[in-house]
Amino acid sequence: MTADPPTVLIVDDTPSNIDMLRSVLAGSYRVQAATSGRRALDIVADQPPDLILLDVVMPDMDGYAVCRRLKSDAQTARIPVIFVTAKNEARDEELGFSIGGADYVAKPFEPAVVRARVATHLALYDQTRLLQQLVDERTVQLRYEMDQREDAVARVRYLHEYDSLTGLAHRSLLMQRIDMALETHPDRVAVAVLDVDRFAAINDALGTRLGDLLLQQIATALRDAAGGTAFIGRLGGDSFGVLLTSKSRVVDQLHLINEHMERLFEAVARPYMLEGERIQIRISGGVAVHPKDGETAELLIKSADAAMHAAKDATLTTYMFYSAEMNSASRELLTLESELRDAIRDGAIKPWYQPKFDLKTRSLVGAEALARWVRPDGRSIGPSVFVPLAEKTGLYKALNQRIVHDVCVQARSWASNFDTPITLAVNVSAADFQYPGFVADMLSIVRDTGVDPRMIEIEITEHAVIADPLAAADKIGVLAGHGFTTALDDFGVGYSSLSYIRQLPIHTLKIDHSFMGGVGEDERADAVAATILTLANRLGLTSVGEGVEHEHQMQFLGRQRLHPGSRVSVRRRDGLRRIRNPTASTLIGARLADNCTPTVRMPYHPPAANVIRLFRLPRHRI
Repeated sequence: MTADPPTVLIVDDTPSNIDMLRSVLAGSYRVQAATSGRRALDIVADQPPDLILLDVVMPDMDGYAVCRRLKSDAQTARIPVIFVTAKNEARDEELGFSIGGADYVAKPFEPAVVRARVATHLALYDQTRLLQQLVDERTVQLRYEMDQREDAVARVRYLHEYDSLTGLAHRSLLMQRIDMALETHPDRVAVAVLDVDRFAAINDALGTRLGDLLLQQIATALRDAAGGTAFIGRLGGDSFGVLLTSKSRVVDQLHLINEHMERLFEAVARPYMLEGERIQIRISGGVAVHPKDGETAELLIKSADAAMHAAKDATLTTYMFYSAEMNSASRELLTLESELRDAIRDGAIKPWYQPKFDLKTRSLVGAEALARWVRPDGRSIGPSVFVPLAEKTGLYKALNQRIVHDVCVQARSWASNFDTPITLAVNVSAADFQYPGFVADMLSIVRDTGVDPRMIEIEITEHAVIADPLAAADKIGVLAGHGFTTALDDFGVGYSSLSYIRQLPIHTLKIDHSFMGGVGEDERADAVAATILTLANRLGLTSVGEGVEHEHQMQFLGRQRLHPGSRVSVRRRDGLRRIRNPTASTLIGARLADNCTPTVRMPYHPPAANVIRLFRLPRHRI
């Protein structure tokens, strides 16, 4: 398709001049004509030309006036104007250029000069339009990029200040609001802490997805009940903080706090419907009043938290005000925290090992490291107590580094003493993935201890990666690139197991024992377990079935065709005396004597279950 020729508008009150210019330009340009300035302006407004040949001397409106009108309008200002005039004095040209004229053609004109001037200025006009188009496009792009940056900054600010799950303020923002309230009206401030009773059990029973949905509904109920009278934040997990303020002195009118709390509890302590499941929850709360219960936001939160835990121990009380008698519990917690610091520093929290056995050869092939803490008074504390305490007090990094270091030292020792490669598994929690330096620390530990990373297996759960699966996948991928293997533990318990299998670079799939309980006796249980095992096999993953206790379960597993190297966690009550392998006996030692659950390796065609002589004992993990 041929482009339309440029349009030239000739403006002259003498028709003969128009005819002469038309003849000069004919064939190369589309020519329009006007015999007056006002007519020229109408034509330009209707269909702007690409260039104007404008006579200076005209009745009613001269060329200079027309040019001024054109240059004052943004729509026509860029159209090149060439004056055609008999005036050739310098001041005339100066005037023309000053008001926006592009050039002059003197009368009588030479056709070649007219064509050259018109061609030159049209070319310049095209270049100007092209440059302006590029500028406009770049301006739009820059504006878009600025909008994107502003949106990104807003998102970062929002994620920093607000919880992505509930939409409530993060702990940091809540603390800022409390500090601001203390500065503006310190005698009118109270802080409450609310916590869902037995939420961990609810989350385990319902699954993480419904547990998150429950937290969202609780947060919505709190926000609606608070209105503009309270500021709500999520302190973490199932714990919420509330800033209570009043127009009058709160310390003189505690009944106002009671009204706040009763309204909040009425809103949240109710049945919830979660995809057909009716869930009744109980909320416990504690209240601290400034200044008697604390002079800072941090102290008020701690006092309210202590009161909340006291309310949990009460049978009929839903919330309690902080009192000095609660200090004893706080002091005990502080004592335990101090002891935990010492225990981590002194290596009192040690890894215990669950051995893993090859089903065919019954030889020891590895172990899972489990942390245990025995206090100076001889009382044993399980990880369900000291791990949350470590996370809460910021000690988890040091705890994890100590356990991983000891495991790596043990792995190197066993590697130098036994011919059979021994793989030790360590458990990774959500706190590990949230810590930015987790990968660097793992690599540093294996480097410092001199252990081969292939001897270390990282066990993760869906709960550990649920906050940011993509970030977790990146970290696991880096570790895998250095030789670490990865096992996805408790598969099937969470709500998005399949997506995690797809996203995470795992090597082993540990099937939760809840799926193995009925296999061999129940067709539906068989179908579910077989489906999961087939999925692992098709994906090339080593599979581990947890919680096998009976012969019929072993027979069921024996009929499955699994990926080479797949294992099964076998629980029997025969005791360690049944382990005849001398290497196993040497490795187990005193720590393993009463705290082991063996895991055996399953080939394609496992031997009959009646030849298995393994055992079942308590199983715990850090």
